Formats: sequence, C-alpha cells, structure tokens
Amino acid sequence: MPGKVEEVRGQPDGGPGEAAPQVNTLTVRENGPLALRAPTSVAGSDAGLRLTLCRCGASKKKPYCDGSHVAAGFTATGEPPTRESEPLASRAGPVAVQPVKDGPLHLKGPLEIVSGTGRTVDRVQECWLCRCGGSARKPYCDGAHKRLGFTADGIVR
Repeated sequence: MPGKVEEVRGQPDGGPGEAAPQVNTLTVRENGPLALRAPTSVAGSDAGLRLTLCRCGASKKKPYCDGSHVAAGFTATGEPPTRESEPLASRAGPVAVQPVKDGPLHLKGPLEIVSGTGRTVDRVQECWLCRCGGSARKPYCDGAHKRLGFTADGIVR
C-alpha cells in the first residue's frame, strides 16, 4: 500500500521519528562518501535509517565517513556508469552492511545505487563496494585494497 509507514525511528537529537524509506538508496557523492538511506545494520548492529560510509579509505571512524576525504584530496565521480539491471521485486526492507577486514563493504538487501544527480546506476540485492579509495570501478570493489595494503577492521574473510 503506497504511503504505508512500516517503521518509524526516533532521531538521536530526540526529534520526531522518521519513516523507513519505500525505496532504499545508496547515493554516490562526488569526491565524497556513500550516503545510505535504508533500515540498516552494520556488522550486525542497528545503524539507523541514514548513514554515510567512507569510500576514500582515510576515515578514522571506518566504515563511517568522518570527512577525511576533504583533507586527503579524494577524487571520485558521483556519476558512475549505469549498469543494466532489472527492477527489484521489493525496493524496501533491511540492508546489512558487513565491512570485510582489510577489504570492501559487503551489502545485502534491496538497494538502488543512485548517482549524485539522482540517476539510478544499479539495482542490487547484494554488492561489494570499495572502501579503500583505489578501485578503478568505483563505487564497486575491484580488489585494489590488496595491492594498496589497505587495512581496516571488519569481519574475517
């Protein structure tokens, strides 16, 4: 049913709650982080409905963005190429983010990857996203973390 509110979460500042989105989105920000809007868990813990994930590799709060991309001079397009994908059967629901130790972010759940200008880039149920800043296929992982010696906490793989 359109407009149905499935979940409402309070804000950390004590403000009014926010409804879970009807379409989960991950926005690729120009020269910046990945902005996730979905009911999300990170490494098994509730992370809320909105969060920004580091994709430059410089954050001191990985997997979250702490703004380090600015000082690091990180550059990456917010307009990755569109991938051919089929519409998702369900566009809402939980998204699990698992940071892989010394590797990418592994996301599971219905997700539309969106460019900075709002163009749908991909529709996925599962994806591996770069968090070292070195992938030639940003926002997706291409294994560059191994070559770069990237280190970060995560689950063991």
